[in-house]
Amino acid sequence: MNFWQSGQGVVLAFLVLINLGFYFAYERTRPSSGELILVADLCAFCIALRSIFSFVPYFNPVMAIICLSGIALGSLRGFLIGSLSALLSNFIFGQGPWTLYQMTSWGIFGAIFGLVRHFRFGHNKTFQKNKAVNFGILDYCVFCISSFLVIIFITGPIVDLSSVFMFGIDNVKSLFVMLAGGFVFNLALALSTVVTILFFSKPFLSALNRVIFRLNVNSLFHSQF
Repeated sequence: MNFWQSGQGVVLAFLVLINLGFYFAYERTRPSSGELILVADLCAFCIALRSIFSFVPYFNPVMAIICLSGIALGSLRGFLIGSLSALLSNFIFGQGPWTLYQMTSWGIFGAIFGLVRHFRFGHNKTFQKNKAVNFGILDYCVFCISSFLVIIFITGPIVDLSSVFMFGIDNVKSLFVMLAGGFVFNLALALSTVVTILFFSKPFLSALNRVIFRLNVNSLFHSQF
């Protein structure tokens, strides 16, 4: 058994701990029923989009929705939406060792943009009751550039690592060859995410803003993470 295969159990256990850590942290926030409904709806939306756009080559808007959910709701909820969307949608597309990598990758993506929300918007001044969400050019640049870079250099390679263990790569050179092989897919995913953010972020976040107040979960706007 080579190095990569022998380390698979350790890596999978580490990924499980990451996901459970975020789940338990979210549970400690004591979410309201309205908030749970909102999170479930966003997960269902991501699953539906993944199913619909699975027929469209090289275009997947799901990561953009996870990104925008993290921006609107914070890191904990962003991670939860990303992680659960990967887990549940794989009941359609197939479960396997890669599922944990996808759950962690998508979850981290949502969590990162919860931090973007924290540092860019502070105490949610952009989100106000019954008002459309307005972004400036700088905001769009931050969203698009950061989402592109995160997919290319963080979340994409995390998913690609699942192939390392499944195919038993036993040297560093082969590792980089496999990661390079996933670059085209990650590039297409990053570009489709950027396009979706550019055209969909304002109406999506404005609608989400209204839903949050309608469900009476205003406390989300006072939570930093």
